[in-house]
Amino acid sequence: MANVRTQKVTDSFIAIDKPIRLDETSRTRRIFVPSFSVDAAGKKHLRGKFLRQKKGRSGWEDEEGISLKCVAPGEAVRFELPSEAMGRFLEGIGALLMVAQMPSIEERSQRFSIALSNKVIEISDEALRPAIQELIAKGHSREFLDQLALLKPQEAEMFADEQVLRRRRLSLDEFEGGLADEDWDEPRWGKFFEMNRWIFGLGLRYQFLHQLQGQAHYGGSDVRGKGEQKGDYLHYTEGKAKFIVLVEIKRPDSPIFQAESGGRQYRNGVPGFHPEFANAISQVQVNTRTWEVEGSQSEANRDRLQPGNISTVHPRSLLIYGNTSQLDSREKRVAFELFRGQLKHTEIVTYDELHYRAQFIVGELSGDIG
Repeated sequence: MANVRTQKVTDSFIAIDKPIRLDETSRTRRIFVPSFSVDAAGKKHLRGKFLRQKKGRSGWEDEEGISLKCVAPGEAVRFELPSEAMGRFLEGIGALLMVAQMPSIEERSQRFSIALSNKVIEISDEALRPAIQELIAKGHSREFLDQLALLKPQEAEMFADEQVLRRRRLSLDEFEGGLADEDWDEPRWGKFFEMNRWIFGLGLRYQFLHQLQGQAHYGGSDVRGKGEQKGDYLHYTEGKAKFIVLVEIKRPDSPIFQAESGGRQYRNGVPGFHPEFANAISQVQVNTRTWEVEGSQSEANRDRLQPGNISTVHPRSLLIYGNTSQLDSREKRVAFELFRGQLKHTEIVTYDELHYRAQFIVGELSGDIG
């Protein structure tokens, strides 16, 4: 459903109250700001501009930058819309083109609601309208599903699955936005994965992972309480017997290889790994060792883990780090894959690999519902 409010500014210009949101993160968004121009014959023509905005104290603000009109010939320019953003753009444009055909559009403060017929339920009984509006406004989703399940169990199950799919598609859009913006820090990524544990769910060994604790304390403090080691997440595998897995999160732009000095590699055919990459691996391995010999042995942790049959036995660790787009040569691809394949208890997954995994999960769910 598209709710459109128009306002006549001049005889030849009609403004629209809100933009078409193409994609959005917690800090930035890209939008299309539409308007109508009116020619001498009274015909309306849709026009508009694309903007990138950032969230300020008073709301969304246009980012400063160079207009495409000012770009000189020959200068590289690219404006790309992912499939979801393109879908929103086309849906919004379609609704506005329908508005343009309405004769009352010139009047001030007119509000129109436009939607495809297959996405609208017509309420012929006016007495039912207030009840349905109240149900939607108060969000009685649980009660609604319970009543629907009593009447039509199969339809209730399908409806619930569709709601899960809808939420995961929105999360996938947010994931793509975070990768595109490149301005999310590690806590922001950690919060995103905390809210979308289903993305983490399936480990590389095809064991389902469940989160036990975020910002876990692994141990390592001295008698003064200093030097304690913390990590991002403590997970465990799912099964009759469960086993601890430690998860550490870095950024998607974290470097894997060092910049080649003077165009030369560390050795012929051997690119040098970046110290940040080596330190991240060392960090998660040391944390894993600390948890094994200290954290898992404390009475408080044993009391919490034993009832769930969760054990710590040479615990594995999972490092979310970087992006395979950095592997821009055969030497780098070979070095990276050989290196992570030889790690004994630490698995490395890049952000783009995790993104494709999320796409696969959503695609599989879409196939089940369809």
